[in-house]
Formats: sequence, structure tokens, C-alpha cells
Amino acid sequence: MIQQNMQSTEQSKPLLGADNNALVALVSVNLMVAVAYGMTRMVYFLEGMPMSQFYDEVVHHFMLSPYYQEALEKPWTFFIYNWSHDQFWTLCGNLIWLTVFGTILQNQKANKHLFPIYFYSGILGAIAFIAMGAGISFMGAELSIMALATAALSLQPNYQLKLSGTGGIPVWLIFAVYFVIQVATHLTGTPVFFLTLSVGGLVGVLYMYLLKKKIDLGNWMHLIVKKFNGYMAPKEAQ
Repeated sequence: MIQQNMQSTEQSKPLLGADNNALVALVSVNLMVAVAYGMTRMVYFLEGMPMSQFYDEVVHHFMLSPYYQEALEKPWTFFIYNWSHDQFWTLCGNLIWLTVFGTILQNQKANKHLFPIYFYSGILGAIAFIAMGAGISFMGAELSIMALATAALSLQPNYQLKLSGTGGIPVWLIFAVYFVIQVATHLTGTPVFFLTLSVGGLVGVLYMYLLKKKIDLGNWMHLIVKKFNGYMAPKEAQ
């Protein structure tokens, strides 16, 4: 069983302040990028610079371009657009859902798979976004959060998230609420966004399917982190 395989390497949910808490790391990076983004915007405002200049000189380098040639001219956006947010309430909403689905996966001993799913869905979602001819630029964590949501749903559809004072909320119901909110929020947007969102969701399903077949797509990331931690660990005195 997939859950038994994961339990062999992760015996318990990591503590909130633990170094290996992937959810805290994901939330922290999103917040750090948001703070840096907001402070830079404030500087432009205080200096009396027009917001159009801020978008041209700063935001342009965070947003994923819908055009293949332009996107290749700034390839870093394939890796940072899903960590970046332009609107405060969009950031808040995404962090809430990231925490919800991340917690569900952690409760099911899948902590170490959070970052690989987030990473792969961002890359593949970006490629799909451009390939489908979106026509507009994009930034935000929605595609990666959808991947985490479908991963949580695929892992154990009948799992219930326990909350204080409740008997538990089924993960399928949480996913349904999230999906409806996404549809309602982006209803007036381009249809390509929903297709790309589906690609993000498929990444989460595929990742868990392959993990069930004992193919861990995040293994190379785990090895890098392990070697880095070993390198940074204090050496014992001779």
C-alpha cells in the first residue's frame, strides 16, 4: 500500500518548527517573496514612480509570459511564477488552501512529497499554459495547490481532516469546495486557465499513482537535501 511505503520513511508528522517541515518551508518562501515584492512596490510608491514602471521593471520578471519566445528569454519565471502573488487577498487565499492540503498530506505521512509535487506542477503547468495559447501573463500558486489537492484526494479519498469540535471533514468535500471557489473566482478569465489548472491537478494524481508503483519522482530532491544537510552538519572534533 502507498501509505505503508511512506510510513517506512516518515513515521510521524513533523513538528511545526522542525527543519524537515515541508509545509512550513513552502508557506515561508511564498511569504518571503510576497514581502520582498511588497517592499519593492512601496519603494516605487514613495519615490513617486508610476505603477506602470513597477510592472515593467519588476513584475514583468515574476510573471509567466504566455508567449513561448518571450518566456524563454526569462526562463527563471518557470520556477518563480508559482511562488509570486500580485494581490494580497489572492496570496491569503492560496496560503490558506496550501496549509489545508499540505496538512492533509502531512497527516498521511507524505510530508517529503509536498515540495516535489509543488515543483513539478509549477513547471508542467507553465509549459501547458504557454502551449495552450493563454494570451495573458500569469503568476500565483493556484496550479501547484491544485496538484497538492488532487494528490491528497488520490492518496485517501475517504480521509477526514479532524478539527476541534467537529467529527472530521472528508477530503473529497474539502476538494469540492476548493474547486468551486476556483471556478467562481476565475469564471470571467480565460478558459485556458481552467485547462492549465486541470494539468496541475493531473500532476498530483500522476505523482501519487507512480508513488504507488514505487516510483518516487522526488527522490533526487530528497538525496540533494540529505547531502546538503550532511555537508552543513557540524563536524565532530577529532
